[in-house]
Amino acid sequence: MRYIIPTHGRVGRQVTYDRLPPDIQEQVTFVVQDCEAHLWRGVGVRLAVLPLGITTIGPTRQWINENFDGKICVLDDDIRFATRGDGEETSRTKFVLSTHEEMREMFSDIETALDDYVHVGVSPREGANHRVEDVIKVYRAIRVHGIDATRAVSLGARYDRTNFMVDFDFTLQLLRMGHPNIILNNWVHNQGGSNTPGGCSTTRTLEELGKAADRLAELHEGFVRVSIKKTKSEAAWGGGERKDVTVYWKKAYKSSGV
Repeated sequence: MRYIIPTHGRVGRQVTYDRLPPDIQEQVTFVVQDCEAHLWRGVGVRLAVLPLGITTIGPTRQWINENFDGKICVLDDDIRFATRGDGEETSRTKFVLSTHEEMREMFSDIETALDDYVHVGVSPREGANHRVEDVIKVYRAIRVHGIDATRAVSLGARYDRTNFMVDFDFTLQLLRMGHPNIILNNWVHNQGGSNTPGGCSTTRTLEELGKAADRLAELHEGFVRVSIKKTKSEAAWGGGERKDVTVYWKKAYKSSGV
């Protein structure tokens, strides 16, 4: 399995990479825009430079799928992993930062699961204390994506049909084709906050997110509901109102008739 970190505007601020085990770091390829390639040369990491014109996350993820065949694990560049308690000495609803060995186990489980699934995720920490089973089948996948890229491309599942919420669109496409995903739930991940400098923050505005929400609902009519929510964190969007989506994952999968 190959490890891919698409990144933009965060040279020298690689939260995910810096916390990975050294042996995993050696297998990471950073995917960067052409305009930043000169900043990375000589850094001593494996680099893949996007073609001119690819500047947003959807086309970036699609390019990755089309140019890295077989099993890949695509990671956001700003996440931290934690491990769930085992239920004996520590509660299953509690988490501690993952050790290198625990991360190795997580990545090994992702690779093994890709023998049977096109798409494998890891639970986000948000809300993970409410579900404590080892794995969750047919659910949202964000920030961490184990993908059988060869199969995903052959099935026609794409990342570039919306400007944002591309992970949701990709997952829903596969589910509606009859390909369930699986989410590993013994580990979780989180990030410092939404819309922090770098990454998609230069183009991800409330207006653009709203357009993406409407587009997602249009592409997946009956499986996505758009609503207005007030952002809880002042740090993320200044506490403003925004369009958000409720996605009916299981309903989408059931519609496939599988």
